[in-house]
Amino acid sequence: QEFQHLDRLGPDASEPILLYGEHVFSWMAEDYAMLRPLQETANILAAKTDWGPLYDLSVLKDTKVPCAGLVSYEDIYVEREFAEATATILGNNCRLWLSNEFQHSGLRDSPKEVFERLLALAAGTIEF
Repeated sequence: QEFQHLDRLGPDASEPILLYGEHVFSWMAEDYAMLRPLQETANILAAKTDWGPLYDLSVLKDTKVPCAGLVSYEDIYVEREFAEATATILGNNCRLWLSNEFQHSGLRDSPKEVFERLLALAAGTIEF
């Protein structure tokens, strides 16, 4: 049966269309030759079920380290609200640059401009 993408669009959709973006799936080693040497390792990692917490929130909360992040209003990979919630956990030393000037690939698209702005924002020499 052919995938009916139109059934997944609109307010009455039973299931959303999920973007996988930067995910890698185990079957990709069969399709992409450059991933074949990593297939065994990928399978071991995929089978692992006893992962500990990825982040220690007590360490991240109200960080003393100045930091900055570029958050796009319409990033297709990271929900703006999630990025803002993370920045809130980090506290007042985390400054956000909220913009639609760049998307998820902003650092790759304009590395000098984006990196310099983020450094200045983290240093507190500019505000957004």
